[in-house]
Amino acid sequence: MMTDAQKQKLELLRVRFLEWLKAINYSRFTITNYGRDVRIFLEWIAENITINTIAEVTPAHLQQYQIAIYNFEYEDTKNKEKKRLSVGAQANRLAAVRKFFQWLLQEQHIAYNPASSLQLPKQPSQLPKNVLTPQEARLLLEATPTEKPRDIRDRAILEVMYATAIRRAELLALTIYDLDLSSGTLRIEHGKGDETRIVPLTESAKAALRLYLEEARSVYATQSSQTHLFVSSRSGGPLDADDIRRIVKKATKRAGITKHITPHTLRHTCATHLLKGKADIRQIQKLLGHRRLSSTEVYTHVELGDLQEVIARCHPREKKPITTKDEQSS
Repeated sequence: MMTDAQKQKLELLRVRFLEWLKAINYSRFTITNYGRDVRIFLEWIAENITINTIAEVTPAHLQQYQIAIYNFEYEDTKNKEKKRLSVGAQANRLAAVRKFFQWLLQEQHIAYNPASSLQLPKQPSQLPKNVLTPQEARLLLEATPTEKPRDIRDRAILEVMYATAIRRAELLALTIYDLDLSSGTLRIEHGKGDETRIVPLTESAKAALRLYLEEARSVYATQSSQTHLFVSSRSGGPLDADDIRRIVKKATKRAGITKHITPHTLRHTCATHLLKGKADIRQIQKLLGHRRLSSTEVYTHVELGDLQEVIARCHPREKKPITTKDEQSS
């Protein structure tokens, strides 16, 4: 077991790692998750491995940790059942550890990187869940009125999310300088992978944003130093992830939609509707900010239902036999 002093040294390294992530413009969401996952790893080290410093961690230790999180079980409070971490959750924990060791090597806290050969579990491709139909998307947007300042802000947020397929963390990071209504574009800085992209806005999104800037934002953003595009009605400061979740949930309820809809659903919905509208897959990739085309190609599988309908209607082994009038009367 490590001494308290040794544990404190590990915690200091973790804090400095998070400061570095912030300095190179990682999103607040990513920093929070990496901080949690590295803390879990360091606590596991302190309790399960006999070492004195982080420099003594070996690839074998990391393999032990990978097996430990694979076997880890937690109680699902809803169903009162024991569950294992999803493949995605396991991969996220290991990705944080791998990044942590990359930083340790860079800062010369270790002589070699034991995580360089760490393999992340392969995640199965999953179809986006609960994608809205075009009619449901219209209902979701139009169910939010545009009379009170808060509703005007919420409508603008929903319009932007559906128009641009922006990630929630990217939305929260937007400033007033990222919006150019004259050209009808939005600059998304420091997206996933620390990349910047410029995306066009729909006419309805531009109208909603113009109304928000003219009639609602100044009601809440009382300090001239506040540059975030979307601000809280409570504090006048930036919104947080829970605020966006509540806005989407409220709009879903107003629209009478029974599907489970999250902020990410609007991203999936935008991509799916563009694909159905015959947009090129590489254009969708650019809009979504995907570095790899394979990340975008998951949306091509959404068309499976349409393909099944074509097979049922056109395939010789599926088509219903055509009967003659004589056969029908006999």
